[in-house]
Amino acid sequence: MKDDSQDLRDEQVHIAPDAAQEEQERFSLEDILDEFGGWSKREPEEKPAQEDVAWGEPSGNEPEEDVKDADVKEADTRETPAPGEAKPEDAPPQTATQDTVRFTPIRDEDVPPKPEVWRYEGEPLPESAADAQSAEERREARREEQLRRRREQRIAREQARQKRAANRRLRRQERPDAVYATIEDALAAYSRRSTQRLRLIGSFLLCLASAVLLLLANIRIGGIDLSGYRVAFSLAMLAIMLGQMLLAYDVFVQGILQALRLRFDHLSLLVLLTLLAAVDAFFALAQGRLPLCTIVSVQILLAQWGRVLLLQAKYRSARAVCAMQDPVAVVREEKAWHGKDCIFRSTAQKDEFARQLEMPDAVRRVMRVYAPAAAVLTLALAVLCSLRGWQNPLWCWTALLTAAYPAGALISFPRPFALVAKRLQRGGAAVAGWHGARNLSGECGLVVEDADLFPQANVTLNGMKIYSDRGVGYIAGYATAVVETAGSGLVPLFQEIMQSQNGRRFTVDTFRRYEGGGLGAEIRGDVVLMGSLAFMRLMRVQMPPDVNVKQAVYLSVNGELAAVFALHYAPASKVSSALTAAVRSKGLTPVLATRDFMITPQFLRYRYKLPPERVEFPTVEERAWLSSPDAVREPKQGALLSQGSFLSFVSAVTAARSLRSTVIGSLAISLVGGILGLLTVFLLAFIGSVATASCWNLAIYMVLWMIPQLLLTAMAGKSL
Repeated sequence: MKDDSQDLRDEQVHIAPDAAQEEQERFSLEDILDEFGGWSKREPEEKPAQEDVAWGEPSGNEPEEDVKDADVKEADTRETPAPGEAKPEDAPPQTATQDTVRFTPIRDEDVPPKPEVWRYEGEPLPESAADAQSAEERREARREEQLRRRREQRIAREQARQKRAANRRLRRQERPDAVYATIEDALAAYSRRSTQRLRLIGSFLLCLASAVLLLLANIRIGGIDLSGYRVAFSLAMLAIMLGQMLLAYDVFVQGILQALRLRFDHLSLLVLLTLLAAVDAFFALAQGRLPLCTIVSVQILLAQWGRVLLLQAKYRSARAVCAMQDPVAVVREEKAWHGKDCIFRSTAQKDEFARQLEMPDAVRRVMRVYAPAAAVLTLALAVLCSLRGWQNPLWCWTALLTAAYPAGALISFPRPFALVAKRLQRGGAAVAGWHGARNLSGECGLVVEDADLFPQANVTLNGMKIYSDRGVGYIAGYATAVVETAGSGLVPLFQEIMQSQNGRRFTVDTFRRYEGGGLGAEIRGDVVLMGSLAFMRLMRVQMPPDVNVKQAVYLSVNGELAAVFALHYAPASKVSSALTAAVRSKGLTPVLATRDFMITPQFLRYRYKLPPERVEFPTVEERAWLSSPDAVREPKQGALLSQGSFLSFVSAVTAARSLRSTVIGSLAISLVGGILGLLTVFLLAFIGSVATASCWNLAIYMVLWMIPQLLLTAMAGKSL
């Protein structure tokens, strides 16, 4: 096997065995590399001029390159032997020169066969490019994973934020003090016999006695000076205050419960003030000064009075609602017309009214902020004043808290609510407490319909004239069909006309409202127009020259005048007073939702002396929408009416708005008085003027601030 491979290798290079062995001994590695194009290839020498040489006969002076070319050519000629000749492998090897290397051609059997189906396949990427691409893919995957995690975290944070916000809204949401299933249950609870009024009378007498003792201790009456009995007076004042605490036990229990529920309000602050005044009274006895018990007695009396007034207001409101057979609700719809809230009349919900009565009022909500702030601030200021060495901190805290206590807040809501409920009960209406008053207040429009301005009894027929050859019943049937489709306030009048004239009943095929003050319809192929005189002229209806009745309804059929109905709109005194009250109410704007084309702002100016700029007059389509039941979608109930008259409607709305404004004004006066009193007493205590901040001076200060509050709360509902 070894000999065969050696013969084959010698045959391929055409080198004889002896010559090959001699070459191996004679040539070095450098010579071989130079010969085959190695790294140290020599520069070719200058070729001499070639001579004509016979084919296949190399000469001695022939260059090596030419010899090689000649040998290659000779080998090519021997690749394909002629038929009958011996194969090149059988021929004897020729003797080559020392510088000649010959190669045999590649045979077909040495070439590997091609596949039957050959497809181009891209060359594989270099190893460095593939690694870079895989690294980029890994970075992209990590980036996408980070984005996904961030997105999930952001969604989780948003959900947590929404949950916290919902919990805050739930905590802040006001809940009723008591829950009653029906308004009848609420009325039964309000009408239970109690000793509140009797205890209020007893507390009033005790408070009056304490005020008399304070007066005798500071003023000479008939030349008698009783200032030497201050110790006895102080003991009596303390005993009276403690007696009032027992009579007003329900007030103190409520104050303690509110503090335990972390809803520290003005009643809780009153409990704290009473305890401080009682403890300070013992030090006052030792120091020979009058305690602050009389001022606290007045505040306890006001708290009892406010509680009784609130119970009376709820009782009267619930009783008025229970007496209603088919009540009508006064509701507020947000963004009902051009982004403006409007007040409508809708279906009543008696059970919702019972829940609204028990909702906390604005005074209690504000006092939940003011009361704890006042308690902490007065304590800090008392410690600051005591550091000056002028007075003990207990007296400073008691005096500061007494001056800062807003006594008028105890009746800021109960008194006006009781007066409003009493006056509305006479007219068969009731406001749903503070919650209802808030729903009906603010900038909003008051929706006014046809029957509100001109009730059925105030619109009469003065006469009619037929210009068509059709019968009177035919024309009356056309007119009635049009006004019924429009839903106008003239429907009862034209129904009466049709019945009296034996009119025929028709069905409207198509219907349209016009901005020019008219209606259009198609009845049995006839085009019917109905409107004012100006509308007929605008639609170019053929009019007789003698027709010029302004306050009349015109009817045309197929472009020709068919009938004229002369009407009389009589103004009502109650409607006039209601419109005046609505216009005078701040922030309340009447919005005309009338379907009667005769009623316009100019017409109201003529009949009710109502300025057109004080009312809103929407387009004909908007008026139809506002007067439809679909306009009320998410109503907020504010009051209930026994009857849906316009006067009762306006009275309930203005009463609710008056109640809210009165409560806010009275509460503002109370807060201002408390803040100013706190600052005044602090300055006096800080400079050491203890005698100026006496019980007598603080009592006068409190009475002076109570006078405007009593006057303001008494005016609630006076305009009803």
